[in-house]
Amino acid sequence: MIPIFEALQAWLQVDAAWVWVLLAVSSLIPCLIAFLAAQAIAGASTYVERKVAADIQRRVGPNQCNPSLFLGVFAREAAERGKSPKADFGGKVMGALLGAALPLIDLLDKIGSRWVPGLLIFLADGIKLLMKESIVPASADKPLFKIAPVIVLASAFGALAALPYSSWFYIADFNIGIFFVVAITSLETVGILMAGWASNNKWALLGGMRSAAQIVSYEIPTGLAVLTAIILAGTMSLQGMVYGQIGVDNVHQGWFWQWSLFSSPFALILAPAYFLAALAECNRTPFDIPEAESELVAGYHTEYTGMRFAIFFMAEYAMMCVLSALAVAIFLGGWSTGIGPLENLMMQYNIGDSMPGAVAGTTLLATHPVYYWWAGIVHFVAFALKSYGLVFIMMWIRWTLPRFRVDQMMSLCWTKLIPIGLFCLNGVAIWTLLRPYAAQRLGGWENYHNLVGWASLVVAVALIAGVVKFFLTPLTAEEQERRKLIAVADFNSGVRV
Repeated sequence: MIPIFEALQAWLQVDAAWVWVLLAVSSLIPCLIAFLAAQAIAGASTYVERKVAADIQRRVGPNQCNPSLFLGVFAREAAERGKSPKADFGGKVMGALLGAALPLIDLLDKIGSRWVPGLLIFLADGIKLLMKESIVPASADKPLFKIAPVIVLASAFGALAALPYSSWFYIADFNIGIFFVVAITSLETVGILMAGWASNNKWALLGGMRSAAQIVSYEIPTGLAVLTAIILAGTMSLQGMVYGQIGVDNVHQGWFWQWSLFSSPFALILAPAYFLAALAECNRTPFDIPEAESELVAGYHTEYTGMRFAIFFMAEYAMMCVLSALAVAIFLGGWSTGIGPLENLMMQYNIGDSMPGAVAGTTLLATHPVYYWWAGIVHFVAFALKSYGLVFIMMWIRWTLPRFRVDQMMSLCWTKLIPIGLFCLNGVAIWTLLRPYAAQRLGGWENYHNLVGWASLVVAVALIAGVVKFFLTPLTAEEQERRKLIAVADFNSGVRV
């Protein structure tokens, strides 16, 4: 963690009796920062997703449906509604706040409409959901109905505590960090099933049951990917996994080819399988069966309104960020930039110098390398860009692929992803056992790493060639006839294909 505790203790000069209070405060500050940042990212992601949808499907985007001064007009209307005698306490408070902030909102509108048109639409959505009435159905199980969104949100935001954001900034470095993330994200199933059951609505119940079956099934390939990452790294600490991928014990340290993704050919196969399983755990298209509007109205959150409805979507975007960040930590080097000279430049002790835990003239470090303070900022930016890059791919897939049927979704998990995960897990286990023997036979670890790099390159080229061949292969007569029937039937679409 950032040394907040040591800094506060030196600044305030507290005695031993108040150390526990200081420790609680120093732990709360990073948690609050991560929570507020995740909320801001979840809100901004709605704007990004609108842009992605508009670009991919040639539909009206936020810069067209949200003209200039939109937020100002919205704020004035909300302020007027807050003055109404029929407004509840929350509406009156929000109306008063928006009325006082109108000059600032007008300024933001002018800046936003000029440089980033439509950007403030997510802020308008948030204000609208805050002011809407939160309705609880009369026949619902009220305690469960109210607590279900909180459980779903807690399962997503609780995982933020164990993620390695940077070489300097992380909330907690658990020795079982990856196990903690997998365990706490599994609580999402409980919250979704609870929401469907407590709504006393058959469509919501079907959505909750579908979600339980989907997430429980797809947690198996996710768990197999995590087990493989643990075998490769030799630790369950996510920060330790990242340090294991920067290659401080090699001559060429810090390069991207030392990431776990390229550590064996099996990891190259397993990483896409993990990403598909992560899509299913987030209930994202093409795996959004639990909330299929054409079948279940809106699924497990059909009966939810106002802020409780917004919490489900906030948790969805937070879960996308968490699972993408986990993929970056275990496969893509975490906060490492992947540029060897830059990583060496950021180290406080250069190779060959006298450094703690190191033998002079060698590259072997007994402890983790020490970085300059500005390196933490660079590493945080690298981690954020890689993580949000995977989130962008999730958005891209949503607006490109159609929804799977339930049988197709379950078949993909049990007949494809789980066998692939078991094959890669056993392959990596055997690979790890034979690695010292192979290095000895090849004349050293450097020759071994060169061989692994070439083998991984061959597998990567084969995978890319397979994907290219799949898309370039012409459709058969049966597939062409099926496409014509779908176009005529106009399934799940408002326009003809």
